Amino acid sequence: MKKHIVLISGSGAKHSRTQALLLHIAELLETRGMKTTLWDLSERPLPPTEPDFHGDPLHPDLQVREFIGLVNDADGIVLGSPLYHGSFSGILKNALDNLGSDAFKNKHVGLVSNAGGGGNIQAVEQLRSVVRSLYGYSLQTQIVTTEGDFTGVEGRNTVHNPSIKQRVLRLVDELVFFTSLMRDHRTQPSMESPLRPLV
Repeated sequence: MKKHIVLISGSGAKHSRTQALLLHIAELLETRGMKTTLWDLSERPLPPTEPDFHGDPLHPDLQVREFIGLVNDADGIVLGSPLYHGSFSGILKNALDNLGSDAFKNKHVGLVSNAGGGGNIQAVEQLRSVVRSLYGYSLQTQIVTTEGDFTGVEGRNTVHNPSIKQRVLRLVDELVFFTSLMRDHRTQPSMESPLRPLV
């Protein structure tokens, strides 16, 4: 069975550079035998988080339930966000706040960001803390793009910078390698059990 990677775009803009980067990553993942799903929060926004249903698969909103189930069942994750005021986007934070506290358990997570004209790494570095809090493993390779790394045709952006494309290949190779090493996360010991080496 193919491993399933879920990519989450935290940009509110249609045809954003964040979306373009994630689509490029998804295409490469599929050439390596992975199944991918892109959840674009500009097209499928989630309502404000309801604390009473934090991480609850029976959330009253059908779209939130679908999002929680998709992430819970994924074998790996890629999070993408533009840089907003020195951090990642609020709509991505809201989406992640719907998840349970161990939603990324035994999953490797790629982190990417578009930082306008600067190449600032604050968004991905802060997402790294979020991944750790959800018991996930951040990949070593992270990607931060700028406006000049893309070309736009008919309102759609495409990655064109060769150095970014090489970095994307590294991230994809890491995600495929580590995801393939992990056993099905549903068979892992609980947090109360002694840790056993993964094989």
